[in-house]
Amino acid sequence: MSSSLRDLIAPLDESGFRDLLRARSLMFRRSTGETRFSGLLDWDVLRGVIESGAFPCEKLRVTSKGLSVLPRIYVEMGKVNAVNLAKLLDRGASLIAEPLDAYVPALDTLCKDIRVRIAEKIYAGAIATTGSGGAIKLHYDPEDLIILHLEGSKRWKIHGPPVAAPVGGMPEQPPPQGEPLFDEILRPGDFLFVPAGYWHHCENGPGRSLHVGIFIEPPTGWHAVKGLLPQILAEEIVRVPLTRFDDAAQRAAHEAALKAHLIEKIQQTSVSEMLAEGEKAKASAKPNRY
Repeated sequence: MSSSLRDLIAPLDESGFRDLLRARSLMFRRSTGETRFSGLLDWDVLRGVIESGAFPCEKLRVTSKGLSVLPRIYVEMGKVNAVNLAKLLDRGASLIAEPLDAYVPALDTLCKDIRVRIAEKIYAGAIATTGSGGAIKLHYDPEDLIILHLEGSKRWKIHGPPVAAPVGGMPEQPPPQGEPLFDEILRPGDFLFVPAGYWHHCENGPGRSLHVGIFIEPPTGWHAVKGLLPQILAEEIVRVPLTRFDDAAQRAAHEAALKAHLIEKIQQTSVSEMLAEGEKAKASAKPNRY
């Protein structure tokens, strides 16, 4: 079982993988054996975690032909209805469970090891697809993504050019035109690295397919700014109505004070401190012993 970053990326070493992250370059490695990722997750384990109620139903998405299925169809009284979910899957639906690592010990161990070596946000998700299409329409992710294919087969089409340095919440981006730059069928044991920003879509093969995604989200300047928002909102100067001054002079004076205050807050922000917090979290985690 692949329980460490080293296991996943071999024969690439950690230095080589960091280069891959920095360059955000696609990488595909065909497996020589179907059991490469066995023990991480399988369909019975995933379904058991979901149907037992261990995995929160609000973190589960079910889709059909790329569109979300209303939760009320498969959730009753805050718990997944196993019979209704099975009916949806029999009709070709897909399920998406993320973040999943906290509920599956093998994935939790793997993600903890990766966090030790990469001081970034790391979590795992899984997609099981039973129909002929894909679980999600053409899209890109703001996180770098390691794909570990576990069961069945799935055709991946990846398009460029990628969206540059994407983060969650960005304005909608235009989808790419033209032929994919990557078009391969993944089978059990295959490894695929999809950098953030690359548009992709999957088409399921015959039967059910299952893959795990390891999401890697680096801190950015946007995260530093977003971290300031609760502090800023707590201060009265930013909450004063801008349309209720007696005259233009009062409004101009308030605007000048507001801008000065916001500039001061930005200047007090330390990206180094934010990164140091990530390194502290990394140091406190216990690595697996190879």
